[in-house]
Amino acid sequence: MKRILLLSLLFIGTHSFAQFNESAPWMMELAKKNNTVQQKSQSAQSTAPKVYSIYEISEAFNRYWEGRDKNAKGSGFKPFMRWQNYWQHLVDQDGYLPTPEELWKSWEAKHSKALAVNPTADWTPIGPFEPGTLGGSLPGTGRVNQMAVDPNDANVWYAGAPAGGIWKSTNAGASWTNLFDDFPQIGVSGITIDPNDSNTIYIATGDDDAGDSFSAGVFKSTDGGTTWNTTGLNPSNTDEGTRMNEIVIDPTNSNILWLGSNAGLQKSLDGGDTWEVKRPGNITDFKLKPGDPNTIYAVSPNQYFRSTDGGDTFTAIADILPTSGGRMVLGVSPANAEVLYILSADTIGNGSAYLGLFKSTDGGLTFTESPNTSDIFESNQAWFDLALVVDPTDEDILYTGVLNIWKSIDGGDTFTQLNEWFTNNAAYAHADIHTLKFFDGKLFAGTDGGLYVSDDGGTTFVDETANMAITQFYRISVGKSDGSRIAGGTQDNAGYVRNGGDWNVYTGGDGMDYEVDPTNSNVIYGFLQFGGFLYITTSAGQ
Repeated sequence: MKRILLLSLLFIGTHSFAQFNESAPWMMELAKKNNTVQQKSQSAQSTAPKVYSIYEISEAFNRYWEGRDKNAKGSGFKPFMRWQNYWQHLVDQDGYLPTPEELWKSWEAKHSKALAVNPTADWTPIGPFEPGTLGGSLPGTGRVNQMAVDPNDANVWYAGAPAGGIWKSTNAGASWTNLFDDFPQIGVSGITIDPNDSNTIYIATGDDDAGDSFSAGVFKSTDGGTTWNTTGLNPSNTDEGTRMNEIVIDPTNSNILWLGSNAGLQKSLDGGDTWEVKRPGNITDFKLKPGDPNTIYAVSPNQYFRSTDGGDTFTAIADILPTSGGRMVLGVSPANAEVLYILSADTIGNGSAYLGLFKSTDGGLTFTESPNTSDIFESNQAWFDLALVVDPTDEDILYTGVLNIWKSIDGGDTFTQLNEWFTNNAAYAHADIHTLKFFDGKLFAGTDGGLYVSDDGGTTFVDETANMAITQFYRISVGKSDGSRIAGGTQDNAGYVRNGGDWNVYTGGDGMDYEVDPTNSNVIYGFLQFGGFLYITTSAGQ
């Protein structure tokens, strides 16, 4: 069914195209199909388009899942259904989305005198702010894609949510303040802080893993996140298909920035005013060599590149690395700058997604494959979440994450699983690991349920999501005779009922469609994803 985008302004200009993560298996199959068709075509345009309409993507998705088990944990089915559920309401009659520039101009116009914001509107967040655990539900609040710690103040933390903005804590995660609530696009997938000036912060916007929000470019703050300005990568030159991930400041020169994106590895020499693509292609991860920022390692879904001249030239190194994968990530450690790890994933979904861990001890020139035989992915969703980090004090200790977090203490030869996503114990961290980072000796994990922190090498984790309002609701229902009674289902977290000022966990996750009985607000009906079972409470979720 085709839907028309309704906005307060009529858009004038070109549209862009709905896009999903290129590493998803149906997207890879769609790209192959498109390449084959164009190779047979006599058209002068022989290169395949990078993006597709939402209808083409949906058709490829349905074709891929014929005969596959969509209900298997970690199958990767749900992230796309979430994406489609949201974006299908914003496309035009041909399945195309408005560009970031069009959306941005509409937002600017709304804030102009001609279309002033309603002065009587009064919006305040009401939660849930704490993960609920009633009825044995697993704790979780909302997805965190990225995080960073102020290099000059260990108590100042920043966290980025895919559709919930950038958050700042000045007390090491005990409480958080939102810094990006007044913008039309509030997804954040990359954060970097200037080590020479903690007030200067850059963020890469959008959701790089699942496209829950579009990218509007790179934003810069010079006052610790209180105000933000656009950079040379902004809504006017960032199309809807752009996905940005890591952003890094050169530790020896605060004016030099690096950005990974599906539009290439980009570099700025002037604090973000202008940018140059130094390595084209879909760059899924990159790292600067510790102690030598002129040496850059970068990976696409199935290729590895190395530069030793500040990115002016890159060499593709194949060695023994897989060329059939769909996503790669990198790991380095200042403990030994010559050691580089590459973790490779198969995203097509035929068998195990783990394609191997590869280690270099000569600065990324040659590699050996780990003898590890454990399935450290435990799922086929590595296109959606895949993380790797190396201990900054010991290059032989590394952590990986897809469904759960795994640890190696012997350079990746063997791994031990640290937690189980369905077991709420001292080692618990919510399922689906989007980032792993080390700061000040602490291990940080950005998951589908929030931000988890360990200071004992992963033996225990503490949920530090605190009051971040980042829960993604699919649906909500408000009591007809009691406005304080609210029920709703959330992405990869619970179904909630708000009873007075408290949020009770009513079902597991994904919570989906809920309804408060119009004659008795204590009676609430609800479904999990796909509507497999109807759940009923007669006590407002108690």
